[in-house]
Amino acid sequence: MASRREWSTLSDGYRSRLERKGIDRAAYESGASLKTARGHRDTPEHPRDAARRPTDFTAYRVRNAKKINVLTDNGLRRVRLDKADRSKVAQHWNAAKIWAKKGQSERINAMAGVTVQDVDTGENIPLAGASMDLYELALTGQMNVESIYVAA
Repeated sequence: MASRREWSTLSDGYRSRLERKGIDRAAYESGASLKTARGHRDTPEHPRDAARRPTDFTAYRVRNAKKINVLTDNGLRRVRLDKADRSKVAQHWNAAKIWAKKGQSERINAMAGVTVQDVDTGENIPLAGASMDLYELALTGQMNVESIYVAA
């Protein structure tokens, strides 16, 4: 964790902002949490914090969730995911396209079984590995760039 700067080196505007939120010099120097003063009482300061501690930021994850198509061993599923899980799914789709086009299965098989969580139900959904069912999706054109996004 980075150490805090000295109170005297903070800009006048930032010091004023902290003081408006009830953090004076003594509180700052004693290590008081700055989350509220920075506007992050109910939201994570970084999206990866929501992924690390999903129960602490459930409302944030649900509010920012979007529907996306997920490649599973049972075919395509439309699921609402938070940003971190959507990123996993996009990586998985890229690996699946490389496998379907070039036959390189290392990346997709490395992601097989990795789970993403439906924010509405809490269900953990495992990603697909290389399989004939997945190959069928590629052959029928259901596994293309546009397929990952659910139409609004």
